[in-house]
Amino acid sequence: MKRLACLLVACMLLCGLFGGCGDDGTGKGFRLPLAAEPAQLDPQMATDSAAITVVTALFEGLTRLDSTGQAVPGAADWTVSADGLTYTFTLKESYWSTLKLRGTETPWDDPVQVVADDFVYGLQRALSPETGAPAAKKLYAIAGARAVHEGKQPVDTLGVQAVSDTVLTITLTAPDEDFPAVLATPVCMPCSRAFFAYTGGRYGLEEEYLISNGAFWLTAWNHDASLLLYKNEQYHAADAIAPEAVRFVINAEETASALGTGALDVAALLPEQVTPARAAGATVVELEDTLRSLWFNASADPLSVPAIRQALRDSVEWGTVYTYLEKAGETPAVGYIPPAAVVTGNEVYRTPENQRPFTTRVEQAQAALRQGLAVLYPDKDNPKLPTVTVVAADDDVSANLARYIIQSWQKNLKLSVTLVTVPAAQLNKGMADGFYPGAEAVIYTHTPTGLTGAENLSLFATGGVGNRGGFTSKAVDTAVTAALRGGRSELEALESLLWEQCPTLPLSYPKRYYGIAPGVEGVTVRPFGGGVYGSPLAFYEAKKWD
Repeated sequence: MKRLACLLVACMLLCGLFGGCGDDGTGKGFRLPLAAEPAQLDPQMATDSAAITVVTALFEGLTRLDSTGQAVPGAADWTVSADGLTYTFTLKESYWSTLKLRGTETPWDDPVQVVADDFVYGLQRALSPETGAPAAKKLYAIAGARAVHEGKQPVDTLGVQAVSDTVLTITLTAPDEDFPAVLATPVCMPCSRAFFAYTGGRYGLEEEYLISNGAFWLTAWNHDASLLLYKNEQYHAADAIAPEAVRFVINAEETASALGTGALDVAALLPEQVTPARAAGATVVELEDTLRSLWFNASADPLSVPAIRQALRDSVEWGTVYTYLEKAGETPAVGYIPPAAVVTGNEVYRTPENQRPFTTRVEQAQAALRQGLAVLYPDKDNPKLPTVTVVAADDDVSANLARYIIQSWQKNLKLSVTLVTVPAAQLNKGMADGFYPGAEAVIYTHTPTGLTGAENLSLFATGGVGNRGGFTSKAVDTAVTAALRGGRSELEALESLLWEQCPTLPLSYPKRYYGIAPGVEGVTVRPFGGGVYGSPLAFYEAKKWD
C-alpha cells in the first residue's frame, strides 16, 4: 500500500509539472535557470550561488526573510529574554521529506518529524572544525562559538540546547539584533544526526543522500543537466506553496525563444533580446544592480600606492567618458553603490545629495603622481614613469571606455599604456581566479552581493569575497564594520572613504534583464543575485495559465 500511495503521489506531481492540472494557475511545474552545477547540497558547506539557490528552496531555518529582508518566523516562532541574550524557539509541526529508493526500504521511507535537535546538530556541524564550514564565523555571536570553531572546546559546550523535541534555546555572548536574520542563512539549516550518519560521508552529494525540511524536496539530480524538486507536502506551510514542482535547468540557453517554447519560465536576457521577448508577450524585469568599473591591482606596484591610483583617477577626462556612456545607453556611475541597493528594508540608498561623480583635476593628478613615485622610488630623484597594461572585454562599450581612459592618461600624465582586449568569458574567468594575469587595470563588470549598500561594499574589506584587486586599508576595514552595523551616515562615510582610496573607479550602471514567460505570475526577480535571500528568484507563489 505504501508503494501504491507513492506511485499515486508521483502521478499527481507529474500532472502538475507537465499536464497543467487545475484552472487557478496553481499546481503547475516551473522551469527555472541555474547558472552552474551545484558543487554539493550540504547547507553547512554551500558557498557557490547555484548550491545556495537550491538549498534555500529545499531547507528552511528557524527564521526566514520577508520581502523587505527582515527576519520573520520560519520553522519556528521565538521569544527573546529581557537582556537580549537568550532566544527560545518553538518549532512548528513539520516533517523531513521522504527518501524513495527503488527496491530499497530506508528509515526515511515515511515522514519523520523535524525536532529541535536537528537544528542543534546543524549549528554544531557548522562550527565544528572538522566540518570546515566556510560561513561558520557568521555564528560567532552564539556563546562558545569561537572556542568551538577554533577547536578549544567540544561542540556540546556551544550555547545551543534542545529543551524538548519542539523547543530549543540559543544563548548569545552579547545582544545582537541582526542574529535572527543570520539564522535564515544556509549554514544554520537543520541536519538530522541519524540521516547524516546514514549517508556515510556523502551527505548532499546525490538525491539519495539528502532529505530536507523546506517547501520542496529533491527528487532527481541529473548532473550537468537539471535538478527536479517537488513540493514537500509535509512542510508546515505547504498550503501556501503554489507550484507543485520546480525544475532547475543547468546552463540553459536563456533566450527570448526559450520563454516562448516553454523551455524556461524565467530567463536572463541580453539587451538585444528584450524587444523580442516583449513582442512574444513576456514580462521583462529591469535590474539596476550592476557596476562597470575600472579595477586596479592594488596588491602590486605601482598601483599599490594610493597616490598613484588617485593620479589615474583625477587625470581621466570624465566629461568625455560620461558623454560617451550616455550615447551608448548606459547610466554614468555616481558612486560605488548601484541604484538598486538599500540602506535597510526598502530605503533606497542613492539620493541626489550623495551622488559623487568623478571630476578631472589634472594639476592634482600630476602632483599625486610625483608623490606616488617618491614613495615607490625614495632613492631616485627622477624615477621612470610606470607602464600600465589595461585589459578590457572586446565588446564596443568596454573597449571604447578603455581607449578614452588611456588617452587621458597619455595626454595628462605622459604614461605608457597598453590596451589588451579579450573575449568577455576569458576576462571573467581571469577575474574569478584573482586579478587578470599581467594587468595593472581591468575594466570589469560585476554584480555585488547583498541587498544593502553596506553588503555591496564589504568586498573592499581586507580579504573580502570579491576583493579581486587585493585592496587593503585599515581605515576601510573599520568603516565597513561600522556601515554593516550602522545606517545611512556610516554608509555614506564608507563610500566617501572609498572615493578617496579609489580601489576601483566606477564607470557605469549597466542594466540586467530577466524575462518571465507569458501566462506566468507570482515570480519575483531579486536584485544582486538574491543577496541574503540566497536565491535570485522567489517562486513560492508562482502561478501559470496555459
